[in-house]
Amino acid sequence: MGEAIDLLKTTRLAAIVQSPDREDLIARALAAAKGGIRLLALPISVPFVAEIAAEISDAADVVVGLSDIVLADQLNVALAAGAEFVISPVFDPELIKTGHARGLDVLPSVTTANELRSARRDYDGMIAIAPAQAVGGPAYVGWLAKSVGDTSLVAFGGIGSDTAPQYLEDGAVAVVVDKGLFPDEPDPEANAVIGMRAEALVELCASAVAGERQSVS
Repeated sequence: MGEAIDLLKTTRLAAIVQSPDREDLIARALAAAKGGIRLLALPISVPFVAEIAAEISDAADVVVGLSDIVLADQLNVALAAGAEFVISPVFDPELIKTGHARGLDVLPSVTTANELRSARRDYDGMIAIAPAQAVGGPAYVGWLAKSVGDTSLVAFGGIGSDTAPQYLEDGAVAVVVDKGLFPDEPDPEANAVIGMRAEALVELCASAVAGERQSVS
């Protein structure tokens, strides 16, 4: 287990940064980092993603990774970017093994109880439940954690900055936020707001307690 996964366990939060504009994407990432989010991931589909990830790593005290990784060849892009972790929407033992062998933390994903049980036969690391919001939200992730007896589940997919704490309260060990933190359109004036949203989210996730509802449903 590497620094990225250890940090995800500690901070309980990662965010996926998206924007159609390169400079805006970098500005958003730096604003989120200024707000205290330590783990940021960029989608593999972003043009020149390796260059952008490296630029963000150089400019802020954050751990940068890539998301939507499904092929072993895509790990080469992650390594070129200086990424320390990758998030995959699938559970592929070979992808995990290859990533670990090349020094990358890998957060794989499953959806159902059967998939989770099968994955647990050979893998004891953190596993994401995705797409968490589409398949049942916080209650579903909590049900999986209790039913399968799994205390290392990460909620991922369709999770907003407003609902993230609920997943932690229902039993997820961490969340990957991919909506709500950033505006829909590029807006340089929004960076201060992003920073404040990030700061508030970091606080809420740090104070969330499993089994105790403090956030607003």
